Amino acid sequence: MRLFTRRAPAPESVEEPPQVVEPELTLPDPPPVDDRGRRTVAAQREYLLSLVEPLPAFGMYLLDAWGTAVCEDIVADTHAPAEDLVAVNGFAVRAQDLTGLEADATATLRLRDDYKVSKVGSAVRVRAGQLLPEGADAVIPADQARLDGNVLTVHGRVSRGSHVRWIGSDVRIGVPIMRSGERLDARRSAMLAMAGIDRVLARPRPRVVVLSVADQASDPSDVESHLIAAAARADGAQVWRVGLPVSSDRELRDAISDQLIRADIVVVSGTLAPDGQLVRVVRQLGDIDLTDIALEPSGGVGFSLVGEDQVPMVMLPDDPVEAYVGYQFFIRPLVRRLAGAPVVNSEQVNCLAGADLPGGLDVVQVRFGTIREQQGERVVVPLGNPSHPRLADLVGADAMIVLDEESASVQLGDRVGCWLLDD
Repeated sequence: MRLFTRRAPAPESVEEPPQVVEPELTLPDPPPVDDRGRRTVAAQREYLLSLVEPLPAFGMYLLDAWGTAVCEDIVADTHAPAEDLVAVNGFAVRAQDLTGLEADATATLRLRDDYKVSKVGSAVRVRAGQLLPEGADAVIPADQARLDGNVLTVHGRVSRGSHVRWIGSDVRIGVPIMRSGERLDARRSAMLAMAGIDRVLARPRPRVVVLSVADQASDPSDVESHLIAAAARADGAQVWRVGLPVSSDRELRDAISDQLIRADIVVVSGTLAPDGQLVRVVRQLGDIDLTDIALEPSGGVGFSLVGEDQVPMVMLPDDPVEAYVGYQFFIRPLVRRLAGAPVVNSEQVNCLAGADLPGGLDVVQVRFGTIREQQGERVVVPLGNPSHPRLADLVGADAMIVLDEESASVQLGDRVGCWLLDD
Protein backbone atom coordinates (compact mmCIF):
# COMPACT_ATOMS: atom_id res chain seq x y z
CA MET A 1 0.00 0.00 0.00
CA ARG A 2 1.25 3.54 -0.73
CA LEU A 3 1.06 6.52 1.53
CA PHE A 4 -1.15 9.35 0.43
CA THR A 5 0.88 12.37 -0.72
CA ARG A 6 0.67 15.23 1.71
CA ARG A 7 0.39 18.78 0.54
CA ALA A 8 3.07 21.16 1.68
CA PRO A 9 1.72 23.51 4.37
CA ALA A 10 0.81 26.98 3.25
CA PRO A 11 3.30 29.65 4.30
CA GLU A 12 0.56 31.73 5.91
CA SER A 13 -0.23 31.12 9.57
CA VAL A 14 -3.91 30.69 8.75
CA GLU A 15 -4.66 27.30 7.23
CA GLU A 16 -6.55 27.36 3.97
CA PRO A 17 -9.46 24.96 3.65
CA PRO A 18 -8.38 21.84 1.73
CA GLN A 19 -9.62 21.25 -1.77
CA VAL A 20 -11.70 18.13 -1.43
CA VAL A 21 -12.10 15.80 -4.37
CA GLU A 22 -15.12 13.60 -3.86
CA PRO A 23 -14.11 9.92 -4.26
CA GLU A 24 -15.77 7.69 -6.77
CA LEU A 25 -18.65 5.72 -5.27
CA THR A 26 -17.56 2.14 -4.65
CA LEU A 27 -20.04 0.62 -2.20
CA PRO A 28 -22.96 -1.53 -3.38
CA ASP A 29 -26.52 -0.74 -2.45
CA PRO A 30 -27.08 -1.19 1.31
CA PRO A 31 -29.82 -3.26 2.97
CA PRO A 32 -33.26 -1.70 3.45
CA VAL A 33 -34.27 0.08 6.65
CA ASP A 34 -37.40 -0.16 8.78
CA ASP A 35 -39.89 2.65 9.35
CA ARG A 36 -37.51 4.14 11.91
CA GLY A 37 -34.56 4.20 9.53
CA ARG A 38 -32.76 1.22 11.10
CA ARG A 39 -31.23 -1.87 9.53
CA THR A 40 -31.45 -5.28 11.15
CA VAL A 41 -28.34 -6.68 12.80
CA ALA A 42 -28.29 -9.73 10.50
CA ALA A 43 -28.67 -7.67 7.31
CA GLN A 44 -25.94 -5.23 8.33
CA ARG A 45 -23.53 -7.98 9.28
CA GLU A 46 -24.04 -9.81 5.98
CA TYR A 47 -23.64 -6.52 4.10
CA LEU A 48 -20.30 -5.80 5.76
CA LEU A 49 -19.09 -9.37 5.26
CA SER A 50 -19.88 -9.09 1.55
CA LEU A 51 -17.43 -6.18 1.31
CA VAL A 52 -14.42 -8.01 2.81
CA GLU A 53 -12.43 -10.90 1.33
CA PRO A 54 -10.10 -13.31 3.17
CA LEU A 55 -6.44 -12.38 3.08
CA PRO A 56 -4.35 -14.32 0.53
CA ALA A 57 -2.42 -17.27 1.92
CA PHE A 58 1.32 -17.80 1.58
CA GLY A 59 3.99 -20.15 2.91
CA MET A 60 4.75 -19.52 6.57
CA TYR A 61 7.09 -21.16 9.08
CA LEU A 62 5.30 -23.20 11.73
CA LEU A 63 5.89 -20.77 14.57
CA ASP A 64 4.75 -17.80 12.48
CA ALA A 65 1.61 -19.69 11.47
CA TRP A 66 0.74 -20.75 15.03
CA GLY A 67 -2.89 -20.01 15.84
CA THR A 68 -3.94 -19.60 12.19
CA ALA A 69 -5.95 -21.93 9.97
CA VAL A 70 -3.98 -23.77 7.29
CA CYS A 71 -5.18 -23.41 3.71
CA GLU A 72 -4.21 -26.81 2.38
CA ASP A 73 -4.53 -30.51 3.11
CA ILE A 74 -1.09 -31.47 4.40
CA VAL A 75 -0.19 -35.04 3.42
CA ALA A 76 2.90 -36.84 4.66
CA ASP A 77 5.49 -37.89 2.06
CA THR A 78 7.45 -39.97 4.57
CA HIS A 79 6.72 -42.31 7.45
CA ALA A 80 7.22 -41.10 11.00
CA PRO A 81 9.03 -42.64 12.62
CA ALA A 82 10.99 -43.73 9.59
CA GLU A 83 12.24 -46.90 11.35
CA ASP A 84 11.08 -49.14 14.20
CA LEU A 85 12.25 -47.41 17.39
CA VAL A 86 12.62 -48.25 21.06
CA ALA A 87 10.18 -46.28 23.24
CA VAL A 88 11.74 -46.73 26.74
CA ASN A 89 15.03 -47.59 28.37
CA GLY A 90 15.16 -51.32 29.01
CA PHE A 91 15.73 -54.60 27.18
CA ALA A 92 14.73 -55.59 23.66
CA VAL A 93 13.34 -59.13 23.44
CA ARG A 94 11.37 -61.55 21.26
CA ALA A 95 7.78 -61.54 22.51
CA GLN A 96 7.29 -65.21 21.55
CA ASP A 97 9.85 -66.18 24.20
CA LEU A 98 7.58 -64.72 26.90
CA THR A 99 4.00 -64.92 25.64
CA GLY A 100 3.28 -68.27 27.33
CA LEU A 101 4.03 -67.07 30.86
CA GLU A 102 1.38 -66.70 33.53
CA ALA A 103 0.82 -63.19 34.88
CA ASP A 104 2.82 -63.90 38.06
CA ALA A 105 5.43 -66.21 36.51
CA THR A 106 9.07 -65.42 35.71
CA ALA A 107 11.45 -66.37 32.90
CA THR A 108 15.15 -65.88 32.26
CA LEU A 109 16.82 -64.58 29.13
CA ARG A 110 20.47 -64.35 28.13
CA LEU A 111 21.79 -60.79 27.62
CA ARG A 112 23.73 -60.46 24.36
CA ASP A 113 26.29 -57.86 23.36
CA ASP A 114 26.06 -58.16 19.56
CA TYR A 115 22.81 -56.11 19.27
CA LYS A 116 20.87 -59.02 17.80
CA VAL A 117 17.89 -60.81 19.28
CA SER A 118 17.66 -63.58 16.73
CA LYS A 119 18.22 -66.56 19.06
CA VAL A 120 15.65 -68.07 21.37
CA GLY A 121 15.82 -66.67 24.92
CA SER A 122 18.04 -63.68 24.12
CA ALA A 123 17.81 -59.98 25.03
CA VAL A 124 19.72 -56.75 24.31
CA ARG A 125 20.06 -53.63 26.46
CA VAL A 126 18.50 -50.60 24.68
CA ARG A 127 17.75 -46.92 25.25
CA ALA A 128 14.70 -44.89 24.26
CA GLY A 129 14.87 -43.49 20.73
CA GLN A 130 17.36 -45.95 19.26
CA LEU A 131 16.59 -48.38 16.44
CA LEU A 132 14.89 -51.60 17.50
CA PRO A 133 17.54 -54.37 17.38
CA GLU A 134 17.35 -57.02 14.70
CA GLY A 135 14.98 -59.85 15.67
CA ALA A 136 13.32 -57.96 18.53
CA ASP A 137 9.63 -57.05 18.54
CA ALA A 138 9.08 -55.90 22.13
CA VAL A 139 10.87 -53.95 24.85
CA ILE A 140 10.79 -54.62 28.59
CA PRO A 141 11.24 -51.45 30.72
CA ALA A 142 14.31 -51.57 32.93
CA ASP A 143 12.27 -51.40 36.14
CA GLN A 144 10.23 -54.47 35.14
CA ALA A 145 13.18 -56.87 34.90
CA ARG A 146 16.21 -57.84 37.04
CA LEU A 147 19.72 -58.27 35.58
CA ASP A 148 22.26 -60.52 37.30
CA GLY A 149 25.47 -60.62 35.28
CA ASN A 150 24.22 -61.54 31.81
CA VAL A 151 21.07 -63.26 33.05
CA LEU A 152 17.86 -61.23 32.74
CA THR A 153 14.88 -62.28 34.86
CA VAL A 154 11.51 -61.16 33.47
CA HIS A 155 8.24 -61.13 35.40
CA GLY A 156 5.00 -61.92 33.53
CA ARG A 157 4.10 -62.22 29.86
CA VAL A 158 5.10 -59.67 27.20
CA SER A 159 3.09 -58.78 24.09
CA ARG A 160 4.47 -58.06 20.64
CA GLY A 161 4.90 -54.31 20.13
CA SER A 162 5.14 -53.46 23.83
CA HIS A 163 7.08 -50.19 24.17
CA VAL A 164 7.94 -50.13 20.46
CA ARG A 165 7.29 -47.25 18.06
CA TRP A 166 6.65 -49.01 14.76
CA ILE A 167 7.53 -47.39 11.47
CA GLY A 168 4.69 -45.07 10.40
CA SER A 169 2.84 -45.42 13.70
CA ASP A 170 2.58 -41.61 14.06
CA VAL A 171 2.50 -40.51 10.42
CA ARG A 172 2.06 -42.62 7.31
CA ILE A 173 2.85 -41.71 3.70
CA GLY A 174 -0.22 -40.42 1.87
CA VAL A 175 -2.32 -39.93 5.02
CA PRO A 176 -3.36 -36.30 5.79
CA ILE A 177 -1.78 -34.81 8.89
CA MET A 178 -3.98 -31.69 8.78
CA ARG A 179 -7.03 -30.68 6.78
CA SER A 180 -7.55 -27.29 5.21
CA GLY A 181 -9.25 -25.00 7.71
CA GLU A 182 -7.85 -26.69 10.80
CA ARG A 183 -6.09 -24.44 13.31
CA LEU A 184 -2.37 -24.94 13.79
CA ASP A 185 -1.57 -25.41 17.48
CA ALA A 186 1.52 -26.57 19.37
CA ARG A 187 0.64 -30.28 19.12
CA ARG A 188 -0.05 -30.19 15.39
CA SER A 189 3.16 -28.22 14.91
CA ALA A 190 5.05 -31.05 16.59
CA MET A 191 3.39 -33.62 14.32
CA LEU A 192 4.28 -31.63 11.22
CA ALA A 193 7.87 -31.24 12.40
CA MET A 194 8.06 -34.99 12.96
CA ALA A 195 7.02 -35.46 9.33
CA GLY A 196 9.79 -33.10 8.20
CA ILE A 197 7.43 -30.21 7.38
CA ASP A 198 8.58 -26.80 8.57
CA ARG A 199 6.27 -24.50 6.55
CA VAL A 200 2.57 -24.45 5.77
CA LEU A 201 0.26 -22.49 3.50
CA ALA A 202 -1.69 -20.18 5.81
CA ARG A 203 -3.28 -16.75 5.92
CA PRO A 204 -1.49 -14.08 7.96
CA ARG A 205 -3.01 -12.62 11.09
CA PRO A 206 -5.24 -9.71 10.12
CA ARG A 207 -3.54 -6.37 10.74
CA VAL A 208 -6.01 -4.19 12.63
CA VAL A 209 -5.36 -0.50 13.21
CA VAL A 210 -7.59 0.94 15.94
CA LEU A 211 -8.00 4.73 15.92
CA SER A 212 -9.73 6.97 18.39
CA VAL A 213 -10.75 10.31 16.92
CA ALA A 214 -11.37 12.98 19.50
CA ASP A 215 -13.32 16.12 18.83
CA GLN A 216 -14.48 18.99 20.98
CA ALA A 217 -17.44 16.98 22.31
CA SER A 218 -15.57 13.69 22.89
CA ASP A 219 -14.44 12.23 26.18
CA PRO A 220 -10.63 12.71 26.14
CA SER A 221 -10.02 9.53 28.20
CA ASP A 222 -9.91 7.41 24.99
CA VAL A 223 -11.43 4.28 26.52
CA GLU A 224 -12.81 2.83 23.30
CA SER A 225 -9.56 2.29 21.42
CA HIS A 226 -8.03 0.37 24.34
CA LEU A 227 -11.15 -1.78 24.62
CA ILE A 228 -11.42 -2.55 20.90
CA ALA A 229 -7.69 -3.08 20.42
CA ALA A 230 -7.55 -5.61 23.27
CA ALA A 231 -10.62 -7.43 21.94
CA ALA A 232 -9.06 -7.68 18.46
CA ARG A 233 -5.80 -8.96 19.95
CA ALA A 234 -7.77 -11.63 21.83
CA ASP A 235 -9.27 -12.70 18.49
CA GLY A 236 -5.80 -13.34 17.08
CA ALA A 237 -5.24 -10.13 15.14
CA GLN A 238 -2.04 -8.11 14.94
CA VAL A 239 -3.09 -4.78 16.41
CA TRP A 240 -1.89 -1.18 16.47
CA ARG A 241 -3.72 1.39 18.57
CA VAL A 242 -3.42 5.08 17.72
CA GLY A 243 -5.04 7.96 19.54
CA LEU A 244 -5.66 11.02 17.37
CA PRO A 245 -6.04 14.33 19.23
CA VAL A 246 -8.28 17.15 18.16
CA SER A 247 -6.91 18.45 14.86
CA SER A 248 -7.88 20.07 11.59
CA ASP A 249 -9.57 18.09 8.85
CA ARG A 250 -6.38 17.98 6.82
CA GLU A 251 -4.31 16.73 9.75
CA LEU A 252 -6.88 14.06 10.55
CA ARG A 253 -7.08 12.97 6.91
CA ASP A 254 -3.30 12.70 6.68
CA ALA A 255 -3.08 10.84 9.99
CA ILE A 256 -5.65 8.26 8.85
CA SER A 257 -3.96 7.92 5.46
CA ASP A 258 -0.62 7.23 7.13
CA GLN A 259 -2.09 4.19 8.91
CA LEU A 260 -3.33 2.51 5.74
CA ILE A 261 0.13 1.22 4.86
CA ARG A 262 -0.03 -1.33 7.68
CA ALA A 263 -3.76 -2.06 7.88
CA ASP A 264 -5.95 -4.86 6.57
CA ILE A 265 -8.84 -3.19 8.38
CA VAL A 266 -9.17 0.09 10.27
CA VAL A 267 -11.53 0.48 13.22
CA VAL A 268 -12.28 4.04 14.27
CA SER A 269 -14.21 5.21 17.30
CA GLY A 270 -15.57 8.72 17.29
CA THR A 271 -18.63 10.88 16.88
CA LEU A 272 -20.78 9.46 14.07
CA ALA A 273 -22.89 12.54 13.45
CA PRO A 274 -23.35 13.04 9.67
CA ASP A 275 -21.92 16.55 9.97
CA GLY A 276 -19.18 15.57 12.45
CA GLN A 277 -15.48 15.81 11.68
CA LEU A 278 -14.84 12.05 11.47
CA VAL A 279 -17.60 11.41 8.94
CA ARG A 280 -16.67 14.55 7.02
CA VAL A 281 -13.02 13.51 6.71
CA VAL A 282 -13.75 9.88 5.84
CA ARG A 283 -15.98 11.10 2.99
CA GLN A 284 -12.82 12.64 1.53
CA LEU A 285 -11.09 9.23 1.57
CA GLY A 286 -13.81 6.97 0.23
CA ASP A 287 -17.48 6.30 -0.24
CA ILE A 288 -19.15 6.00 3.18
CA ASP A 289 -22.14 4.09 4.49
CA LEU A 290 -23.54 5.38 7.78
CA THR A 291 -26.59 3.85 9.41
CA ASP A 292 -28.51 3.16 12.59
CA ILE A 293 -28.96 -0.46 13.65
CA ALA A 294 -31.92 -2.13 15.37
CA LEU A 295 -29.64 -2.96 18.27
CA GLU A 296 -29.57 -1.74 21.87
CA PRO A 297 -27.21 -0.46 23.05
CA SER A 298 -25.93 0.92 19.75
CA GLY A 299 -24.79 4.27 18.46
CA GLY A 300 -24.86 3.22 14.83
CA VAL A 301 -22.08 1.99 12.60
CA GLY A 302 -20.24 3.39 9.60
CA PHE A 303 -18.28 1.69 6.84
CA SER A 304 -15.99 2.84 4.07
CA LEU A 305 -13.37 1.52 1.67
CA VAL A 306 -10.61 4.10 1.95
CA GLY A 307 -7.45 4.96 0.06
CA GLU A 308 -6.03 3.71 -3.19
CA ASP A 309 -6.12 0.11 -1.94
CA GLN A 310 -9.72 0.26 -0.70
CA VAL A 311 -8.86 -0.66 2.90
CA PRO A 312 -12.02 -1.53 4.89
CA MET A 313 -12.78 0.98 7.64
CA VAL A 314 -15.49 0.50 10.26
CA MET A 315 -16.62 3.40 12.42
CA LEU A 316 -18.01 2.82 15.90
CA PRO A 317 -19.49 5.29 18.41
CA ASP A 318 -17.27 6.88 21.04
CA ASP A 319 -19.15 5.24 23.90
CA PRO A 320 -17.23 2.22 25.32
CA VAL A 321 -20.26 -0.02 25.84
CA GLU A 322 -21.77 0.79 22.43
CA ALA A 323 -18.37 0.34 20.77
CA TYR A 324 -17.86 -3.05 22.44
CA VAL A 325 -21.30 -4.29 21.39
CA GLY A 326 -20.56 -3.08 17.85
CA TYR A 327 -17.27 -4.96 17.93
CA GLN A 328 -18.91 -8.22 18.94
CA PHE A 329 -21.64 -8.04 16.28
CA PHE A 330 -19.72 -6.53 13.35
CA ILE A 331 -15.93 -6.21 13.78
CA ARG A 332 -15.25 -9.68 15.13
CA PRO A 333 -16.94 -11.37 12.13
CA LEU A 334 -14.89 -9.19 9.76
CA VAL A 335 -11.61 -10.08 11.51
CA ARG A 336 -12.50 -13.75 11.24
CA ARG A 337 -13.42 -13.34 7.57
CA LEU A 338 -10.03 -11.75 6.87
CA ALA A 339 -8.33 -14.64 8.66
CA GLY A 340 -10.28 -17.17 6.60
CA ALA A 341 -11.84 -18.60 9.78
CA PRO A 342 -15.51 -19.59 10.14
CA VAL A 343 -17.60 -16.49 10.82
CA VAL A 344 -19.10 -17.26 14.21
CA ASN A 345 -20.06 -15.21 17.22
CA SER A 346 -18.70 -15.79 20.70
CA GLU A 347 -19.46 -19.16 22.28
CA GLN A 348 -23.17 -19.34 23.05
CA VAL A 349 -24.90 -21.11 25.93
CA ASN A 350 -28.45 -21.33 27.24
CA CYS A 351 -29.00 -20.15 30.80
CA LEU A 352 -31.88 -19.61 33.16
CA ALA A 353 -32.73 -15.92 33.51
CA GLY A 354 -31.92 -14.63 36.99
CA ALA A 355 -34.35 -11.71 36.60
CA ASP A 356 -37.15 -10.44 34.37
CA LEU A 357 -35.95 -9.03 31.03
CA PRO A 358 -38.14 -6.81 28.80
CA GLY A 359 -38.48 -7.80 25.15
CA GLY A 360 -40.67 -7.36 22.11
CA LEU A 361 -39.18 -4.05 20.97
CA ASP A 362 -38.27 -5.14 17.40
CA VAL A 363 -34.57 -4.72 18.19
CA VAL A 364 -31.77 -7.02 19.28
CA GLN A 365 -31.27 -6.26 22.94
CA VAL A 366 -28.01 -6.83 24.79
CA ARG A 367 -27.59 -7.00 28.56
CA PHE A 368 -24.46 -7.85 30.49
CA GLY A 369 -24.57 -10.47 33.20
CA THR A 370 -22.72 -12.97 35.34
CA ILE A 371 -23.28 -16.72 35.10
CA ARG A 372 -23.60 -18.81 38.26
CA GLU A 373 -24.10 -22.51 38.86
CA GLN A 374 -27.23 -23.28 40.88
CA GLN A 375 -28.40 -26.85 41.42
CA GLY A 376 -26.68 -28.05 38.28
CA GLU A 377 -28.10 -25.25 36.11
CA ARG A 378 -26.43 -22.15 34.68
CA VAL A 379 -28.19 -19.00 35.83
CA VAL A 380 -27.36 -15.60 34.34
CA VAL A 381 -27.89 -12.57 36.55
CA PRO A 382 -28.24 -9.24 34.68
CA LEU A 383 -26.05 -6.32 35.74
CA GLY A 384 -26.84 -2.61 35.77
CA ASN A 385 -29.63 -0.56 34.29
CA PRO A 386 -30.65 -1.70 30.77
CA SER A 387 -31.40 1.90 29.78
CA HIS A 388 -27.96 3.16 30.82
CA PRO A 389 -25.34 0.34 30.65
CA ARG A 390 -22.03 1.31 32.21
CA LEU A 391 -18.46 0.26 31.53
CA ALA A 392 -18.42 -1.15 35.07
CA ASP A 393 -21.26 -3.51 34.10
CA LEU A 394 -19.29 -4.69 31.08
CA VAL A 395 -16.13 -5.20 33.15
CA GLY A 396 -18.02 -7.19 35.79
CA ALA A 397 -19.77 -9.43 33.26
CA ASP A 398 -18.74 -12.78 31.87
CA ALA A 399 -21.61 -13.01 29.38
CA MET A 400 -23.79 -10.94 27.07
CA ILE A 401 -27.50 -11.74 27.27
CA VAL A 402 -28.82 -11.46 23.70
CA LEU A 403 -32.54 -11.17 22.94
CA ASP A 404 -33.39 -11.15 19.22
CA GLU A 405 -35.95 -8.90 17.56
CA GLU A 406 -38.79 -11.35 18.00
CA SER A 407 -38.11 -12.27 21.63
CA ALA A 408 -40.95 -11.65 24.02
CA SER A 409 -40.27 -10.47 27.55
CA VAL A 410 -38.26 -13.03 29.53
CA GLN A 411 -39.52 -14.00 32.96
CA LEU A 412 -37.43 -15.11 35.91
CA GLY A 413 -36.39 -18.74 35.28
CA ASP A 414 -37.00 -18.70 31.52
CA ARG A 415 -34.31 -19.91 29.13
CA VAL A 416 -32.22 -17.18 27.51
CA GLY A 417 -29.27 -17.19 25.10
CA CYS A 418 -25.91 -15.83 26.27
CA TRP A 419 -22.62 -15.10 24.54
CA LEU A 420 -19.64 -15.96 26.73
CA LEU A 421 -17.06 -13.19 27.12
CA ASP A 422 -13.60 -14.77 27.40
CA ASP A 423 -11.32 -12.00 26.12
